[in-house]
Amino acid sequence: MIGLSRIRALHHEYSRCSRCPRLCESRTQPVFGAGSVHADIVYVGGAPGEEEDAEGTPFVGAAGRLLLQLFEKVWPSDDELEEIRGIDDNNAYFDRLSEYMLRHVFLTNSVLCRPEDDRTPSATELKECKERLHQTIYAIDPILIIAGGKTAASQLVGKNVNILERRGDLMDITIVSPSTQREVRYTMLPVLDCGFLLKKGDSALVKEKKGHTFDTLGDFRFAVDIVNNHRKLVRGI
Repeated sequence: MIGLSRIRALHHEYSRCSRCPRLCESRTQPVFGAGSVHADIVYVGGAPGEEEDAEGTPFVGAAGRLLLQLFEKVWPSDDELEEIRGIDDNNAYFDRLSEYMLRHVFLTNSVLCRPEDDRTPSATELKECKERLHQTIYAIDPILIIAGGKTAASQLVGKNVNILERRGDLMDITIVSPSTQREVRYTMLPVLDCGFLLKKGDSALVKEKKGHTFDTLGDFRFAVDIVNNHRKLVRGI
């Protein structure tokens, strides 16, 4: 319950955040995050888009749907997921899939607010949101953090990350505990951003085992394997 109460407190604290003047002008509302506070995976993207800004929920646009599909393709099967995979209606499929995945992962972004014209957040804006991001991760205490894209990976590592070169490589990050002020280490996996994958449009090459989407699907499979192996070794699940 500590994680839940802390996430609720952070959500309330940042619900009217005014630290970044340009973002305050371009946003409709901050988009805090969504998912399980007991998640083993925290996925961090770059910034909310138009649909996320309008609804106040992360990853509800086209890139978010692709993200859900990537998780769905590598997630261990159970009866509910098999039922979801059999749904023919596209909207019903994504509604059920979103509901399912948000019981297992937590989704958030490097910044809470949509930048105008969907530009990349500035270094100052990323810095202003860094503490919120770190405290969110610490409250959830995941096994693995997935950083979707250069902005998220660089924000978490604290230096510029060449995402095309480092995608799929495990990296260590440190977060200062708000209670003990000690550094806590987490494992982070950088992957290509789903918006980038949509622009590439190479999903048809997955069957041929080629392209950026195929590589990213492999990275997601690697992420789920890490979590499952950790459960077996540490938690005895």
